[in-house]
Amino acid sequence: MPLSGLAWQTLPDAGALALVDTSSRRAAALARPHPNELPMIDVVDVERLVVAWLSPHTRYAAEQHLAERVDDDPHRTMGALCWLLAMWTVTIHLRTGQSPSAVISAMSYRTVWRSPEAPESERVWEILTDRIRLGTLAALTADRDTAVEFHTHVDNPRGLAPVLLRHALGVMAGVVDDMNIIGVDPQDMAGTLALYTIDPDGPTVPCFRPLT
Repeated sequence: MPLSGLAWQTLPDAGALALVDTSSRRAAALARPHPNELPMIDVVDVERLVVAWLSPHTRYAAEQHLAERVDDDPHRTMGALCWLLAMWTVTIHLRTGQSPSAVISAMSYRTVWRSPEAPESERVWEILTDRIRLGTLAALTADRDTAVEFHTHVDNPRGLAPVLLRHALGVMAGVVDDMNIIGVDPQDMAGTLALYTIDPDGPTVPCFRPLT
């Protein structure tokens, strides 16, 4: 679906599209992840569930499905969530000029009321948010060491993945709020990329590359 003030354009690379902000004239290439690392169908399915989770009317069912996915394969599920976040940070960059890395650093968990009486909870939330930031940075940069470090934190300690999932959803809700403020609709971005591209068959390249 069309995004407010944003346009998709084809590229010679059949696995990528250009996303252009028509007002700022900034552009970036968005490419599918390599299927051996993260199948695009996983990203599209997770995108659909996250968008459903954002609506109070469909939140419960969407969270149940996401919980089932994370139980079945925590690394692919959390990898897909962080890939979505990386795509969203690039979109924010195109609209505002703020660097994607700065957008990642500013991500926070906003879904609870904070009070001075809960410093320990704040510390835990920040640790979890740091893990989401790390996964998002790994997806953004395609840095192998960062990706390995993130995946060591997905289910360590054992049983953490469902907690990390719920926390990631809270972080994503905050990013979507920021996107809405600047007039960007995050729905169907991964779906559009999947529809008009094909899986790469060569070496892995970064999924997010500046064009301007």
